[in-house]
Amino acid sequence: MHATIRQYEVSGDPHAVSQAIQDTFIPQLKGLPGYVSYMWIDPSAEGGRMLSVSVFDTPEHAEASNAVAAAWVASHPQFQLQLINIEVGPVVAHG
Repeated sequence: MHATIRQYEVSGDPHAVSQAIQDTFIPQLKGLPGYVSYMWIDPSAEGGRMLSVSVFDTPEHAEASNAVAAAWVASHPQFQLQLINIEVGPVVAHG
């Protein structure tokens, strides 16, 4: 398994973006080859910065999900999401 961790700065309404991700982005990811799981995380408990974790079965599938994420962000400018950092790597332990 391979995971992608993306960090975003969110200037728009964090609740609205979270709902849109649940309703429209996650279904897109679930349709991709190799999909395992996805999480949208608010580490600040008050918005402003968000993390996503996508897990896929191969590095190629994980990398492909990055293009889908970028396209989704570009098509939703009202949420004012800015990608700050992205990392992809193998999952070496899980439970």
